[in-house]
Amino acid sequence: MEPVAEPLPEHVHAPRFHRGWAVTAGCFLIAIFAWGTVFYGHGFYISSLTRLHGWSTSAVSGAITLFWVVGIPMTVITGGIIDRFGPRAAMAAGGTLVGISVLLLGQASELWHIYAAFVVMALGYPAVGAVGISATLGPWFDRNLGMAMSFALTGASVGAMVMVPVVTRIAVAEGFAFAATAAGLSIIIVTLPVAALVIARPPGAAETAASATPALRHLGTTARIPAFWVIALATGLSLAAQVGFLSHQIPVLEERLTRTAAADAVAVTAAAGIIGRFGLGFFAARFDLRWIAAVSYGVQALGLVAIAEAPPGLALYAACALSGFVVGCLVILPPLLARRWFGAAGYGKTYGLLALFLYLFQAIGPGVSGVIRDAAGYYGPALWTHAGVLIVAIFVISRLSAPPPA
Repeated sequence: MEPVAEPLPEHVHAPRFHRGWAVTAGCFLIAIFAWGTVFYGHGFYISSLTRLHGWSTSAVSGAITLFWVVGIPMTVITGGIIDRFGPRAAMAAGGTLVGISVLLLGQASELWHIYAAFVVMALGYPAVGAVGISATLGPWFDRNLGMAMSFALTGASVGAMVMVPVVTRIAVAEGFAFAATAAGLSIIIVTLPVAALVIARPPGAAETAASATPALRHLGTTARIPAFWVIALATGLSLAAQVGFLSHQIPVLEERLTRTAAADAVAVTAAAGIIGRFGLGFFAARFDLRWIAAVSYGVQALGLVAIAEAPPGLALYAACALSGFVVGCLVILPPLLARRWFGAAGYGKTYGLLALFLYLFQAIGPGVSGVIRDAAGYYGPALWTHAGVLIVAIFVISRLSAPPPA
């Protein structure tokens, strides 16, 4: 692999205030609405659309699978666009498309309508999801990237804690169409001014990106390194299991809880994730990421088994908290592993290639959950299946070779 040019030390960018933290705060705000309406919102859509139209769980889950499949090429495109043109326009366009897609879901009357809406969502989400946020923050930070990512993606947890319960209650009171309209408009109203006024890239980043290795050559070089494939497989399996659960969390919990109580349990899951995410940010700069990943996968597996077997009440909420403790860790680990093993130069393209495979794995999870649930009549077997996948991920990450010297 060609030598990489590391960014300037973080304090060089601003003598009194590191502008990267302001950008991190902007990413935090965008993540609240992007993840509250997409990543954590999928369970709300499954519950609402199956209830409203009588469509099967597997049919609606197929639309979410399509969302992840369409997102596969968009991850590579988005990373390259941010490397070359900067994150501001990419995030503004991404947030707008996500907002439009949620508005379309609220107006859907035929099954194909929701498939079309999720395609639109897939076109925009990479720019405001983990791909866009990591590509935005990567050039600003080196040692503190884990902490910056932890803070920015805490917005995802806040989105789940606030938006999912609020939108669910709006849907119960005013109907799904009204709730979807409110959610869709909210992300557009927030993302556009934040992207225009706060999101930026550090001085010199444009010149560095322009002189970086061409995309195809860079991706070809990265793909020839065995460590890349180990990282892709381990993190892909972990996210397939996690997304397979989270995209169905509300209907999973509705088997034992009321609709609003299930939404509150999503908030508990997200709240626990805040603690785990900042723990990861602290430990990532001090301990071997391979060990951190293995522990995170194991905790998630235990959490899913606990959710499958817990009775209604506090035990089920505690199981959600256990699973939620590492939700953010599993999302942040792929960019941290990519940054640690492959450096900063062309980071958007590197993570875009990795995210291509992550999206492929994440596309499998929701569909598997829906098919197993419809076949078994309940979600327990699906949760046990995802826990088994996480055990496989532990074995895979244990095969990752040591990173290159820092």
